Amino acid sequence: MKISSTILTGLFVAGSLLHAQEAKLVDEIFLSALRTEAARNHPGASSAKFRAAAAARDIRGIRLWDDPMVGLSLMAADTAKRKSDGDIVLSFEQPLPKPGLYEANRSKASALQRAEVENLRLSSLEVAAAAAKDAIELALADEAIDLQSSQIQWLDSMVKNAREMSINPGATSIDALRLESELARENQVFEAARRTRDSVSQRLNLRLGRPLESSWPPLRIAMNPSPVPVASSEIARITRANPKVRSMQEMAGAANADTRIANRERQPQLAVALGTELYSGGDFRDLTVGLKMGIPYFNRASYDAKIQASQLREKAAAQDVEAARLEIASSILAATTDAANAAAQARAYAGEIYQNALAATQSVQASWISSKSTLTDLLESNRMLFSIRLEQRRFVAMQLAALEELNMLVPRN
Repeated sequence: MKISSTILTGLFVAGSLLHAQEAKLVDEIFLSALRTEAARNHPGASSAKFRAAAAARDIRGIRLWDDPMVGLSLMAADTAKRKSDGDIVLSFEQPLPKPGLYEANRSKASALQRAEVENLRLSSLEVAAAAAKDAIELALADEAIDLQSSQIQWLDSMVKNAREMSINPGATSIDALRLESELARENQVFEAARRTRDSVSQRLNLRLGRPLESSWPPLRIAMNPSPVPVASSEIARITRANPKVRSMQEMAGAANADTRIANRERQPQLAVALGTELYSGGDFRDLTVGLKMGIPYFNRASYDAKIQASQLREKAAAQDVEAARLEIASSILAATTDAANAAAQARAYAGEIYQNALAATQSVQASWISSKSTLTDLLESNRMLFSIRLEQRRFVAMQLAALEELNMLVPRN
């Protein structure tokens, strides 16, 4: 009875150890805080923020009026002529705004500014999703360490059982030696898992802008997978929610403004001109007021080519938007399919598959203690049970990562 009691203790220790340790749940609240921190501290998001601020200044830089021109001319002649005509000529010229050009330039700058704002959202989402995926991977690493620790505990108890069994007359110590070798191998796997955990935690610290060696508490992922959104509903939200598509739509608007700018630029340039002639001795001679007009006729072909080029770029921008929408729709389909598959497998591995493997392991252990099954059968059944439990955790983590990808493609905030 002593031996069988120890064996049953070893059988269920894997299930108890995982729940014995307190760990922080990687839920939406936890991930949301990490996303915010990554978007605030990552240099990629900061760079996009500066570009958006610069684009806002570009709007203020649009001018309605061109700078006026002031001229000064001096005459070199005999005194009589200078007294008669004036020897100082002052001129002032102010170009007039072309109708609609200021509005078109401002419309383009505004569209580019909105595009940069969407690019900022995209950069923030990308660095936030990367940090969230690292946190999910870190939680999976912690789960794997816990499972590996329980595996070591089980093997340690099996080594003790094998040593007790070898005391019986006619028994050998072969099983104990094999189990000790298996235990040594699992200890190496455990150490490798810990090193992997350290690497993932350091990578997460880099994403968040924290010191490289900042410590993380044990993390865990939910036992059951989350609901999976419907792909068609998510695809329908692309034009409203995806920052890349929204940015490209704004760029298409900027291309439309370019066409209007090119059309306005071929209009004649008008300018108001003032002129006066003075004598250096102090006498005023005259004042002239005039209107100047540019003649765009000679560059008509150049203006037409610029308008046509702008129209073609506008059409290309519209097609780029549609191409991006189709590409993102394909990514959404992949993400929702991955999430659904992972969820289905996680539920299966937590249900009938696990129960059958557990029952088989219990049966083999009972059979091994009565010398009816070999140690090989015992180890194989235990490895299968361990693999199923680890795979269930992996599938939940895979679903969380797929949902994170989906949230980056069509964010809900």
